[in-house]
Amino acid sequence: MKKIWLLLLLLVAAAMLAGCASNADTLTSPQPNVTGLIDSILPDMTDNVGVSPTPGAAPTDDPTMPAAGIETVEDAKARSQAMEEAIEKLSEVEDAWVVATGHTALVGLKFTSQYQGEVDERMQKMVLTRVQTVEKGVTGVAVTDQDELVTRIQGLANTLKDAANLSAVTAQVEELAQEIKVYTE
Repeated sequence: MKKIWLLLLLLVAAAMLAGCASNADTLTSPQPNVTGLIDSILPDMTDNVGVSPTPGAAPTDDPTMPAAGIETVEDAKARSQAMEEAIEKLSEVEDAWVVATGHTALVGLKFTSQYQGEVDERMQKMVLTRVQTVEKGVTGVAVTDQDELVTRIQGLANTLKDAANLSAVTAQVEELAQEIKVYTE
């Protein structure tokens, strides 16, 4: 008699466990041929992406076209100052000096006393990211914390403040950038 009750109890337990099994829908695996789905559904919607509304004007959101960079002395002054302020927001940086022309920015750094590191690829990438928040056209940064080079960048920054022509400053930036490794992403 005990065996029957035990068997009955096991059957009830098995029925209860079977009732707890999930019957939720399972997700289908992604199909490899779905990449052009939007184009096949809406073929006319993506034909004019990046085309300028006015004839002769360049498209502004074209990822294949590089941004213009810094082309005037006024832009160089304003953007260099804004880049200094953006870089100084990094917790590792106490002070920064920036001279930006064309697609390159020279950056001299003075680190905080708590920061025990140096200018490495991580720091260069962080500086480039900050610089590009100000000007997307800048694609390379020459970053240094060496006293002699930082002093030269400071002098060049002062020259930029008084400059009337960007070509002389650009030549000095290119010359100094050859002494510092330019980081590009």
